Parts: sequence; C-alpha cells; structure tokens
Amino acid sequence: MAVGPMVWSRLVRLTHWGVAAAVLFDLFNETGPLHRATGYGAVALVLLRLAYGACMPAGDPAALSRPGLTAIGVHLREMGRGHLSPVAGHNPLGQWAAYLMWALVLALGLTGWMSRLDAFWGDDGLIELHEALADGLMACVALHLMAVALVSRLQGESLLRAMLTGRRRG
Repeated sequence: MAVGPMVWSRLVRLTHWGVAAAVLFDLFNETGPLHRATGYGAVALVLLRLAYGACMPAGDPAALSRPGLTAIGVHLREMGRGHLSPVAGHNPLGQWAAYLMWALVLALGLTGWMSRLDAFWGDDGLIELHEALADGLMACVALHLMAVALVSRLQGESLLRAMLTGRRRG
C-alpha cells in the first residue's frame, strides 16, 4: 500500500486523542479534583483545536468549515448508494459531529466549573444538566465510533489508521 498524503497534523491528532482520553477517564472517575482537572484539560484541548482550525486556510483538512445542507444531502445520498466521494478531512456530517462534540465538551467544562461556585451551591439542576450533557456526549461518541467504522468500510480505507498516522492511503 502506498503512503498517502498527510491529512491530519500532529496537533490535530494530539487534540483528538487527548480529548478522547480525557472523556474516557472522566467517564469512569465521576467526581473529585482529578475529574475536574481532566475536564478542564479537555476544554483546553478543544479550544486549542478550534483556534488551530480557525487559523488554517480554507481547504486545509484542519480548517473549520461549515458544510451546508446541500453537501450533507449529497453525502447522505452517496452513503445510501454505498459509495462516498473522497474528502481530504471531515465529510460534511463528520464536521458537524465534531462541532457538536466540541460544544458538549465546552458545555461540560462550563457546567462543571459553575457547580463549584457559591452562587450555584446546592443547585441540583446544574448537576443534572452536567450529567445530561455527559450522557449526550457519550451518545455522540458511540455514533462517532459507528460512523468511523461505516465510512471506513464505504471508502475502503481505515479512518482510524489515518487518525493514528496522519496519512491516508496513496
């Protein structure tokens, strides 16, 4: 197999796997200072990834794009036919899924921080919101993993390998 072009930079891969590790860690360590520190670390990684993406020129796989409904429709029709056009970075649904997961991580960091403030002391509603956001993130992660497997199959190449090595096949 030929070595393909670089698609995901080291920074993109570091932020991806760092957030994944932090989310997994916090899933099993639900309270305490280490949970909070790990959550804030995940927030910092998401902010770094967003800043990096905002600085990338249009067309760069790491750039922050906003695929429209037309692109999403084309992508869904291709999936229905069992074939996907190659893309350098995220496909249209993948880009919006990344935004949703990043927003959930940021909202979790905010609600976690707010729960420590005197103004919200004893507010069970904030804790319940934090837990609901965490459940939503877990659902998104599960869908993300299934989508990676499906898109890898439809494209005939491992997206996991690309996120590990930074390269797609040639």
